[in-house]
Parts: sequence; C-alpha cells; structure tokens
Amino acid sequence: MSGYLIGEEGPLAGTEVVLLEDKPSGTWTLGRDPDLCDVLLEDPMVSRRHAVISLTPEGFSLENLSSVNPATQNGKVIEGPVLLKESDVLQIGSTFFRFTERAPAKAEELPVVGEDLSAEEVEPEVAFGVTPETRWLLKVITGPNTGAEFAMQRGKSYLIGKDPATCDIIFQDLSVSRQHARLIVDQEENVSIEDLNSRNGVIVNGELSGEKRLLSSQDLIALGTTTFVVIDRKEARETIVASPAFTGTAPPPAAESEKRELPRSVAKEKRHWKEMIVPKKHLVVAAAFSGVIVICLFGMFSLFKAEKIVVKQVDESQKVKEVVSKFPAVQFSFNQNTGKLFLLGHVLTSVEKQELMYLVKGLPFVEEAEDNVIVDELVWKSMNDLLSGNPNWIGVSVYGPQPGKFVLRGYLQTIEEQSSLIDYINLNFPYLDKLENQVVIEKNLQTEIQSMLTEHGYLGVSFQLSNGELVLTGRVEEPKQSEFEQLVGKMKKLPGVRLVKNLSVVTSGNASQIDLSQQYAVTGYSRRDEKDFFVVINGHILGQGDELDGMHIVKVEPKSVILEKDGLKYRINYNLQ
Repeated sequence: MSGYLIGEEGPLAGTEVVLLEDKPSGTWTLGRDPDLCDVLLEDPMVSRRHAVISLTPEGFSLENLSSVNPATQNGKVIEGPVLLKESDVLQIGSTFFRFTERAPAKAEELPVVGEDLSAEEVEPEVAFGVTPETRWLLKVITGPNTGAEFAMQRGKSYLIGKDPATCDIIFQDLSVSRQHARLIVDQEENVSIEDLNSRNGVIVNGELSGEKRLLSSQDLIALGTTTFVVIDRKEARETIVASPAFTGTAPPPAAESEKRELPRSVAKEKRHWKEMIVPKKHLVVAAAFSGVIVICLFGMFSLFKAEKIVVKQVDESQKVKEVVSKFPAVQFSFNQNTGKLFLLGHVLTSVEKQELMYLVKGLPFVEEAEDNVIVDELVWKSMNDLLSGNPNWIGVSVYGPQPGKFVLRGYLQTIEEQSSLIDYINLNFPYLDKLENQVVIEKNLQTEIQSMLTEHGYLGVSFQLSNGELVLTGRVEEPKQSEFEQLVGKMKKLPGVRLVKNLSVVTSGNASQIDLSQQYAVTGYSRRDEKDFFVVINGHILGQGDELDGMHIVKVEPKSVILEKDGLKYRINYNLQ
C-alpha cells in the first residue's frame, strides 16, 4: 500500500510526495531542515521538523511536531496521531495537500519518432505555424518571479494573485494577495488595472491607485514586493525618409552633339593671365578685405594672450554625498575612474527609494549604480503577514520608526508565548541586530500593579488589564485621595501601560465602611470611666481591641461599632435607648 500527498494550493502547489510501502523504517519526516527530514518542504511557514507520517496496520497516520504553526486535517488542528483517509485535506505550513492512496494519473507517452502512424490517427486539421505576436506584454522586473513575461490579448482580462486555482497570472510572493488585481485589455487595445481590495494595494508609477486606472506603455506597477512594466510592442517610432540625390533627367544626347557642331568663330578665344587687366575698384575691395582679416587675426591672438582659461575641477564624490545625505541610513562608495556607484543601507518607504534612485541617475558622471538599499516598509509588512498566521501573536507587530531600525512591540499572556515568539523571530527575521524587543508580558505587569496597590494599603481597589489598558475601580477614602492620584501617575509610567482609566470613587469615612448591622445584633452596652465602651454582640462582651469573626474592633461608639479586616472597614449600628 502506497500513499501520495498532492500539493493543491499554496507555494508548493503541484508538489507530489510519494509514500512507498517498501521503506524499511515505515516513517517519513516532513519539514524545512534537509538534515533532519525525509521530505523537504521549502516554505518559511514550515518548521524544521513539522510532521511525521507512519505506516501502520490500519493505514497511514500523521503526527504533528510543530507548536508554532501546527498542521491541520480538514481544517482541524492535529493534537495527536490521526489516521489519514482518502481525499483528506492537510495544511502543512502555507500549502494545502490532498492525501490519496491512488497513484496520480500520468501524461500518455508520445509516439516514438519514426513509428508508422495510420491515416486515422493523423489529424489533418492541425496546422503548425508561428503564433502572432500580441501588442501588449507584461514583464516582471523585481520580486520572486523576476524575468517572467506574459502576453496579453485583446478583449481579455487577467486575474493577478498568488492563488493558482483562480488566477491567470500567478506571483509566488507573500506580499501579494490571493486575488490582488485585474488587468483588462479592451477591444480598442486599451490596458487598465483594477485593485481587488488587496492588503498592500496597487502602486502605479509610485502612486497608490485605489480605482480602475488606464495604463500606458512603460508604466511601472508594484504589487507588494513584485514590480512589473507593461510594454506596447506596436508603439509608434519616428522614421527618417531619404530623398533621391537627383530629381532631374540627364540632358538628351542630341544637346551634346549640337555643342560639338558649333562653329569655331562662336567660341571665345582663351587669353594668358599676364595679358589680362584687373580693374582698380577690384584691387581696392581686395585690399580692404585683407585689412579686415589681418585686424581680426590680431584681435584673436591678443585675446588668447590676455586671459587664461581656468578649468574648474568638480568634486564628484562631494556631489554624490550631497544627494545621499538626504537619506541618513544610506551609505555609498564611488569610483571616479569607472563612474561606478555602490549604495548600501535602509530607507523607510518605496517612495523614498524611488526618490533616491532618481536623484542618483540625475548625476551625469555616474555610469552605473549598484543598488543594495533595503526598503524597511516591505520588510516589516512581510514579517507582520507571517506573525498574523499564529493566533497567539495577534497582538504583536513589527514596525519601523526610522530607517534602519525595527521595533517588535505588543502584548503576550505568558513567558512561554514570549519564548516561542523569540525563537520564531530569530529564524525568520533577517535584521536581528537592528530589532528592539518591546513586547510586554501581561502576567508580570498585573503582578507589579497588584503589588503597588497592596503596598500602599488600597485593598478596596481592584483593576483590569487588557492590551496595555488599565482600568481601576473601587473605593478610596477622602484623606488618601491625593496619595492615590500620585500612585496612579506612577502606574502610567510603567512599561507596557498605554492608558489608565481611574474609575475609583472617593468616599468619606462613614461611606467607605461596610454596614454589617443586619448580620450582627447589639443587645447591650456599658461604659467605664466615661471613655471605654463595651457592647454585647451575639452573647459576647466585646470592647476596643477584641476580635469578632476575624474582624478587629477598632472603636466602640455610643451608637456604632467600627471593625477592620484586610484593609477594609466595617460598621455595626445599634440604638438601645
């Protein structure tokens, strides 16, 4: 008995895992570590050892090994070994696999070259030729699918996303939504793009496009970290037309014959130049023209001798420094001999990256710019997408307050959750040296707040803490109001406390006492030396300093008895007159 795992959805869609029954160990370990696993799954959401499949007498069973991102069977988290059934849907990481014990159908073998085919097997209708070239072309320039090209035909629309089951153009990019955008080529061959309510949106030429937008040739479109251009291959180009060198016709041969037949008397007699007489006016004009030329030459030479031409030296490195200084987290190295510029560092957004490259390309002496600048916005957006996959980390996120700095902040319930989160961040976040951990453990914060209230004697005040919001309720005696407000100010400064809501009520001495008159009856009283009072409660004679059911009698008055226990005050009223 053999089993098969067929990848149907996700980054490993189309992957086929074969589980042959003749394996000696009868077990297959699935994960991301090639040294520990039999089946390698290259997916960042897959753990190093994610799951193990075993062949038992009952069939194939699956056991989950990942605590960060557990495997599921038909949508339910696998908590122990489960038996796999035909057509079960298993989620391992970000990929959905279908389990089957039937061998997948394979493509039929093509006939051998030279094999004699009967006339019935030949399809005369099939014609072979060159596919006509479409006008519009989509070319990917950055992202996981860099270099891919997609031809777009007139009168069709193309769904773009990472879902191989529904999309026409598929980008294997975690920052691209399952159905991210739609490209439309109408009958007039106009191309437009429409955002399908994606998480990261559609950016056209550096601007976020919220509605359907018409595109032109060479427009730059960004979906997450994937960037592509649309190219019009029939775009008009200028054509230079050359005119013929000669537009007239050659003289007829008869003219030449007529020239030869002219009588000699008509032709001019040639004279020697020494015998020719030059008119005086021609000599005057020639002399004047020669004088002007001499004066011009003299003035030109005197100009060159009077002033020196100074060639200003341009400090190219200083010019580059002035441009890059607008981006404090970017460093550069420039070779003036080759004109090559090397850029390294961080910028906060994609718009800043485009501005930097635009300014650099505007420098005439830069021949080539090697770009190694990281866009922090894309880094923490991608990391937050990974964190949102674990329900225990919903309150945790990564953001960048400034270029080259990342902050991990949020709230967790237990230290165990924090330890699991730190392990995951160490494996998946590429810039740990630039990450600041500000995650707060709510249990530790609750213990600290309770200790502050107990230490200052506010046992009648209770609190609730949720996601950094602290709510205080209860009663505070009027003499301690000022002291309690100072304590609330200290609580606001505790790391992890975002907001404090003080709903406690300030009461006078009598109002803060709990009335026990209905539970205890005073049947008599006596006075000694006009100072000390004694009362009879439930058959016992009690005075100041005695105990009643664990409550300490603080004071006995003519019409009331004041008691105290665990910081709370109680009162028993009586009237025996």
